[in-house]
Amino acid sequence: MHNIHIKVLLGFAMLMTISGCGGGGGGGETSSGSINSTASSTPSAVTASTTRIADIQIDHSNNLASVYDVEITVSLPHLAASQVYISVCDNAGGGIESINYDNCLLKAALQSGAGNYQLRVPNHCESLIAVVNIMEPNTNPLIYTLSHNNQAETTWLIQ
Repeated sequence: MHNIHIKVLLGFAMLMTISGCGGGGGGGETSSGSINSTASSTPSAVTASTTRIADIQIDHSNNLASVYDVEITVSLPHLAASQVYISVCDNAGGGIESINYDNCLLKAALQSGAGNYQLRVPNHCESLIAVVNIMEPNTNPLIYTLSHNNQAETTWLIQ
C-alpha cells in the first residue's frame, strides 16, 4: 500500500515536470517571451461611476432576507383511495420536462389525498412547480405552479 502512494506521487511529480516545460511552440520562441508580453499590458481603468458602499441606501422595509416561506396545503379528496406522491421543485426551466427531481425542495407521500408542508425557499427560485404523481396505470401527473410574489410569506393551496 505504501509503495502505491509513492508511485502515484512520483508519477504526479513527473507529469507536473513535463507539463511545466512549455510544450514547444516552434520558431525558437520561449515561454518567457509570451509571459513578458502579457505582463506589459495595462490594467483597465476604474470607471467614474463606481459606487461607494457608504452611498448605498436600502429601503427600511427591505429586511435583506435571502429566503421566503411557503405554506403548502394540499387537498385532493378525490385521490384519497390512491397512492399519491408530491414533488415541489424550482420551476426555472419552465415546465415538467426540465425538472431535476434530485434537487426538489419537497418530496412526500400524501395521506388520503392531503398534506400540509412548510418550505423555506431561496429567493432565486422565482417560480415553483408541484408535480402530483398518482400511482395508477395510464394516469398523468397533476401539475401546479406558483410564482413568487416578493412577499416574505406565501400560502399555496393545491386542490
